[in-house]
Amino acid sequence: MDNVLLVAIFGILALYFFSTMTVYKSMYKKIKEEKDLANVAKDSRDKEIIKYENRLKSAIETIKDTEDNLTKARDEIQKLKQINSEVKRRNELLQERVDELYSSVGMI
Repeated sequence: MDNVLLVAIFGILALYFFSTMTVYKSMYKKIKEEKDLANVAKDSRDKEIIKYENRLKSAIETIKDTEDNLTKARDEIQKLKQINSEVKRRNELLQERVDELYSSVGMI
């Protein structure tokens, strides 16, 4: 009677063990599949992040180059404005001198 009871208990424990083992195996497989899917999604997001970072870096470089070009153009415009004002001033002085010469020729 004791042996039958022990065999019955071991049988029940064995059934419980094997049934839970299959459940845990299926849960492990599902979790592993979900983990793999999550890793694939993470990898694709990482690739997109790297792609957008590279685009951003190139855009920043382009903006810096454009800023440098605009700074050079602004400096050149300022120099040309200064030269233009100097030329206008010389023109005014020469015009005054021409007027003085015409008036002095007119007096002679």
